[in-house]
Amino acid sequence: MATYTVTGAVAGVPLGIKPQIVEVVLDFSSTSLTTADSVEVLEMKANTLVLAAGVEVITAASTGSPVLDLGDDSDDDLYVAALSGSATGHEINVAAGTMKLYTAADTIDLIANTATFDGKVRVFAVIAELGTAETAATFA
Repeated sequence: MATYTVTGAVAGVPLGIKPQIVEVVLDFSSTSLTTADSVEVLEMKANTLVLAAGVEVITAASTGSPVLDLGDDSDDDLYVAALSGSATGHEINVAAGTMKLYTAADTIDLIANTATFDGKVRVFAVIAELGTAETAATFA
């Protein structure tokens, strides 16, 4: 079995892209999120890896029992499924299969499923923007 060494990958030398947290706070007190509405909350550039994403309910809905999902165009509850909007709390989905590499630009969307939501939420994601492929590392 051969052993290869990547040159330039010395401890303490920055190599590659650094993860970052993106977030936005949405206040629906003046414009409610009604059933089946979706908000394109976070824009993902092409070649962005989402390591985790979640929703924090900062202010609960004043009436009803809204349920919130967080996902994208291909899976509307990929990151958060059925989070209660009627109480403060949060859900962060880091389960197997929820990390996603967006090879094309997309959005992470917040959706109200069962009732109107008039509270306040924070939507966040831990991402790494990989960008375009760099020159290949040398190895021998």
